[in-house]
Amino acid sequence: MEKLVRVTSNNQVAIPVAICKQLRISKGCYLEAKTHGYHVVLTPVRLVDEENYRTYERVIREGRRQVKRGEVVPWERVKAGLERLTRSKAKR
Repeated sequence: MEKLVRVTSNNQVAIPVAICKQLRISKGCYLEAKTHGYHVVLTPVRLVDEENYRTYERVIREGRRQVKRGEVVPWERVKAGLERLTRSKAKR
């Protein structure tokens, strides 16, 4: 997908909405910027290890399913589970 964008006085560019949706880029996301010849390449990056990210995503999805089923879990239990998950990943 090609779109024409303009560089502002602060050397900023706006990424078109269609491209943001396609790449799942939103406010606060990080992009790696590098050059390739005369091209600027922007690549979305995650600041979390991919394995950890998948684990957290799985935990969040399960939590959302529980909410839809009407199950209630005390916040302290959720917090303790997240802390356990973080500690187990840090030990590796």
